Amino acid sequence: MKLIDAVNKKGKPFLIPKCNRDELPEFFKQLGLKVGAEIGVYKGEFTEKFCQTGLTMYAIDNWKTFELAGVKYQRQERQDAIYEHAKGRLGKYQNCTVIRKDSMDAVIDFDYDSLDFVYIDGDHTFRGVANDIYEWYMRIKKGGIISGHDYIYTGVDKRAEKSYKTFCHVPMIVDAFVKAFEIENYYAFGRSKPLEKELKNDIYLSWFFIKK
Repeated sequence: MKLIDAVNKKGKPFLIPKCNRDELPEFFKQLGLKVGAEIGVYKGEFTEKFCQTGLTMYAIDNWKTFELAGVKYQRQERQDAIYEHAKGRLGKYQNCTVIRKDSMDAVIDFDYDSLDFVYIDGDHTFRGVANDIYEWYMRIKKGGIISGHDYIYTGVDKRAEKSYKTFCHVPMIVDAFVKAFEIENYYAFGRSKPLEKELKNDIYLSWFFIKK
């Protein structure tokens, strides 16, 4: 199912079959959306897909060492190198602005109702996800879309699943936000194969809903 065909479906969430997040740029273009931001850019591969579609992008990431429970998962020199890589990849696009800031520092630079869409894939902790969804939602125009990564973990590795639930609170916050703001329908997607045949494809789902 194409994303454009799913927006008339009802569900909390409606699980869209046989599509993945690479379809988002064209979907946004079909809806007439033009200007957006990605929160959590890493090497810039996904941001580049938006740029190639002709959308105006703000690529926002702090490119800092990730730390959880006092454990550093990457050295800062590594993150600096990733930043330079992303900047080099995205720098060739005139329709992309790379912003090296924490999400909550960057968001205040944008007016309310100023963006057509936002894709969130940054801090996955409870506070990080809650702040990102709430604050960036306020920057989206009515009829625009807020979306993000890592809605559900569908892997079979129990140790990985436990680790995922420890630091990734995306599903809980998305569900709570939808309920609190009385959003009628929202969507989860990311699989490129039928659910019954899926093994490892797109195990990290994306989500989106439309701002009414």
